[in-house]
Amino acid sequence: MEHDKNTVPKTIVVSDDMVEEIFQHLPIKSLTKFKILSKECRGMIESTHFSHKRLVHKGLPSPNMKSLVVSQQLSAKFHKEDSNSTTLRLDTFSGEDYDNKKYCPSSSSYYTFPDDPVDKSQNKTIQVLGSCDGLVLIRIYDDFRYIYLINPTTKEHITLFPEFSQWPVNFNFTENRTRGQVSQSIFSYEGELLKIMPFLAGFGKDIVTKSYKVVLIYSRPRNCVFFKTKVISLDNGEQRDADFSTLEVREFCEEQTSVYANGSLFWLTLDKRRQTLDMVLAIDLHTEKFRWIMLPVCYTNDATRVEMWNLNDQLCLANVQNSSHVDVWSLQEQNPTEDIWERIYSIDIKRTSQLPTKFWMLGLAALYFPSIDKSRGRDPFVRQRMISYSPTMISPSSLML
Repeated sequence: MEHDKNTVPKTIVVSDDMVEEIFQHLPIKSLTKFKILSKECRGMIESTHFSHKRLVHKGLPSPNMKSLVVSQQLSAKFHKEDSNSTTLRLDTFSGEDYDNKKYCPSSSSYYTFPDDPVDKSQNKTIQVLGSCDGLVLIRIYDDFRYIYLINPTTKEHITLFPEFSQWPVNFNFTENRTRGQVSQSIFSYEGELLKIMPFLAGFGKDIVTKSYKVVLIYSRPRNCVFFKTKVISLDNGEQRDADFSTLEVREFCEEQTSVYANGSLFWLTLDKRRQTLDMVLAIDLHTEKFRWIMLPVCYTNDATRVEMWNLNDQLCLANVQNSSHVDVWSLQEQNPTEDIWERIYSIDIKRTSQLPTKFWMLGLAALYFPSIDKSRGRDPFVRQRMISYSPTMISPSSLML
């Protein structure tokens, strides 16, 4: 049959919804290539909406879960870099690395940040402050003058600038106790106000508005029972006061990084006098109100450290430091006034020379690599530079639009 030269080639039109559905099934490497097709494709792939749908489709915990270790880069490779800058090295490990007995990172990336041009005398503390939707919050300076939101997958980042908080030298303090919540605090003061910077921070998402937020906690001095809170909304970069409360007889466990799960941020606290585990402090990122959560009974008065992390978007914890039998507990949030812990796993590793693959899915990054585990014994703060995350394509800069 003779071909009709006047026939117009048929054009197949694919809707945006269908393209998004196809993209959800693609691996990260393929999505990276599709980003260059058009602005529309890039915007879709980097959006928080797409990232959320992809995570839901993949299921949590994602088989693509990664473990991130952050350190300051001091190797000869960067001997020519500006002496007025700090270079971070981000090493990424995967479940496949462990299964293949590969104890070196599957990938490494480098970020160079300029030092403060005004005050170069400040000590540096490399710390991972939190993670949500594949984005990781990191600090370099002791006083939190700059903090950095990084996507380890796309190598993009933005810089945030926490503001000073006004803190009275002398004040009168009363408590307004509300059941199920942190004691609300009312204070009055006269005289001088001091400017202080935060000493703790966390990062997460308001699950009602889908807005990403950074929570900053201020206190003076560090062993003061009172603390003040500011929230940075990444929708517009606005920083605002959120609360002024008390820890009563507790103090923050600064070795444990804050954990984000199901719309809340969580911090471990210690009994100030006995230095034993006490309770979990949580802030709802929608209401921006704090509440106390009791630990499982087995951890009451426990002087050992526990690991706290996000699994299936729920807060989990386990004693993985000094125990050959690991129980994993998950927080089942029933309502604002009642939080129930459920034991979801009980794993005997007493005679196990190689940890089961299941541990990778649990997110217990501290146990995967012998080289890391040995270094933890020498430096109790190493876990402040480790975190598990699910790779996404969200652009940090797009959150500020």
